[in-house]
Amino acid sequence: MLASMRTSGIAAAGLALLAALSMPALAQKSGHFQGHAVLLNMKYSDMKAPDGHPYKTMFTGEQEGLIFHNGGGAALDRMLDRAHYIVQYVGDAGSSSGYCMKTFTTKDKHQLHARCDWKATATGSAGIVTLLGGTGPFAGIKGKGKFNFVAVNERVNWDDIEWEWELP
Repeated sequence: MLASMRTSGIAAAGLALLAALSMPALAQKSGHFQGHAVLLNMKYSDMKAPDGHPYKTMFTGEQEGLIFHNGGGAALDRMLDRAHYIVQYVGDAGSSSGYCMKTFTTKDKHQLHARCDWKATATGSAGIVTLLGGTGPFAGIKGKGKFNFVAVNERVNWDDIEWEWELP
């Protein structure tokens, strides 16, 4: 009888371990995402300040493309592989800085929303990205990271981006 109880206990422990290992990876509550994106310039406009104004020119634009997951092991990170990526930005030529809205839409139509704050660099811009939440598995997500945006030519850009994230 003791042997059958021991065997039942081992079997129960094995089933519990198997159940834990087969749980959806979306149950992970935090992670580190790394991605590389290709973006096309879709819209651009600028507004010249009146003569004498220190800010000179304000500009806005929109870019669209795909992001490719290249780091981070969580299923939530992998969901962003080949997600549709939109960047809408505002900048000031006088201070060479601005901010943007980033929206990532997965193939399952879940969205992740972020904000960026950027400064111009010799090749484009770089700055901080802040996760603001999203839909589906991204609901309630928070996090922060960095990005490096490079203008490849007049039409094409790439964006290396990474962040730490956490779910409630």
